[in-house]
Amino acid sequence: MSIAFYYFKNEDWDRLIPSCRPLDNSNEMRMLSYYLSELDIEFSENILTSLEDKNTKLFDISSETWQIVVDGDNVILSSIYDEDNNDFKATIKRNIFEKFVVAWANFLKQDSITDIVVDS
Repeated sequence: MSIAFYYFKNEDWDRLIPSCRPLDNSNEMRMLSYYLSELDIEFSENILTSLEDKNTKLFDISSETWQIVVDGDNVILSSIYDEDNNDFKATIKRNIFEKFVVAWANFLKQDSITDIVVDS
């Protein structure tokens, strides 16, 4: 499972926008890439702080579009707007989810606009 982090230029805003895309066709990586692309550095760091306490069962790390449920060792991602559609739902191991959030936060902090590929 792999995701590419990259920047694209938004011509209307005349600025670079961080984004990501899955490098495999798995539903898990597709959903995760959609979710990550909505996160800024501050929210990414808040997510990581919440995930550090393995005993905490209830915390909200949902974005504007994606509902996130942490259930023990699993993280369930689903669309807030189409929660019954299994095409927009995925379950990822918590440690893999955390690894990608760490990588995304590090990508956003970098000084350059170098593309990065992250593997689980």
